[in-house]
Amino acid sequence: MVRNIVIVLILLLICVPSWQIGTIMIQKKQVTYMLEEQANSIKRYQQEDIVKKNLASELATLNLPTNFTFEMLEIRKVRIRYIYKAAASIFGYTYYEVNAPLEAITEDGKFER
Repeated sequence: MVRNIVIVLILLLICVPSWQIGTIMIQKKQVTYMLEEQANSIKRYQQEDIVKKNLASELATLNLPTNFTFEMLEIRKVRIRYIYKAAASIFGYTYYEVNAPLEAITEDGKFER
């Protein structure tokens, strides 16, 4: 019985951190793609207010802060910057933190209509 409890604890200490770190990595990639999509959507909407609202709502859907910078470079070309912050912890101990600046610029030839 004690052996089974020890095995379960060891598995939890391996599986839970792996799951949390994997989730953070996947969410970071998802946010990167979302920023790229929104930067390229300026060609469709041609109004920065719509793009800002869409990006803020998508970030809120992911339960992330909606603080980002939106810079118009040219007509139909923007730069969006966002700082992705996440942390993984177990029993109050933070063992993995991410504080990564993400940036997306409108690409030529993408989402043309």
